[in-house]
Amino acid sequence: VNHAVLAQTGRNIAGDGVRFRMFFGVLMVFFALGMTLLLAVAGAPLPARAAIFVPLWIGILCLLQAHRGICVFLAARGVCSVEGGNAVIEDAAVRRSLERRAVRIHLVSMSAASLLTIVLMMASLFIPWRSFFAVG
Repeated sequence: VNHAVLAQTGRNIAGDGVRFRMFFGVLMVFFALGMTLLLAVAGAPLPARAAIFVPLWIGILCLLQAHRGICVFLAARGVCSVEGGNAVIEDAAVRRSLERRAVRIHLVSMSAASLLTIVLMMASLFIPWRSFFAVG
């Protein structure tokens, strides 16, 4: 894909970049769910359960980047991903547009991860997890 065409479509990643972010995002969200379960069953204190924010944020950030076709890191550098490396986006208006969209992706991912962290922390408190895994 020509980097000028890619940037003009409002994206700075395609193909492999999208697939990698989708895979890693799903992986991190499932990791966070498993971590929630493990911490709940272990009876970890509430501040320790808040640690699920980090993998949730990374996972949601990756999923949003894949969905929108925008890598926030590449947008901050003003480049787009092409076969064999990165290419500088020459058009200043396109670069600014990608930067603004990248900021929105960051804000949405942090907000969604915060909300989901609170929901999962509350679920880990109110659902009797230990009774599901009781032996005997």
